[in-house]
Amino acid sequence: MTKTLEEPQAKHQSRPVDERIAAAAAGRFIDAPSDLSTPVTCPSPCQARAPPLLGYSIQEFCTAVGISLSFFYELKQAGLAPRAMKLGTRRIISVEEAQKWCRERTEASGKVVREARQP
Repeated sequence: MTKTLEEPQAKHQSRPVDERIAAAAAGRFIDAPSDLSTPVTCPSPCQARAPPLLGYSIQEFCTAVGISLSFFYELKQAGLAPRAMKLGTRRIISVEEAQKWCRERTEASGKVVREARQP
C-alpha cells in the first residue's frame, strides 16, 4: 500500500488551509500580500498589559536618553540633571520631568550653536 500526499491533509479537513504554507510545502513560493509580511503583535486576552510608565529609575532614565550613569551624576553636580523624587529608598524621575529636561537640553544646545555662529 503506497501512501500519497493527500492522506495527511485528509485527516485535518477542519483546519483552514493557508495557501502560502501549502505552496511552500509543494515547493512553490508565492509573494505574500504586504499586509501579511509583518507579523501582527497584539497581546492575547490572557496576558496582562503592563501599566503605563509614570517614572524612571535613574538607570532607566540614563538608558532611555542614551547617557552613562557617571555622566548623569556629573550633570547632577553641575545642576543640569532632571529633578528626581524620593520614593522610599529609590530616586524616581517622572516622565514629565524627563520630557521637560530633554526640551530644556535641546533648547540649550540650540542656543550654544546660535551663539557660536554669531560673530
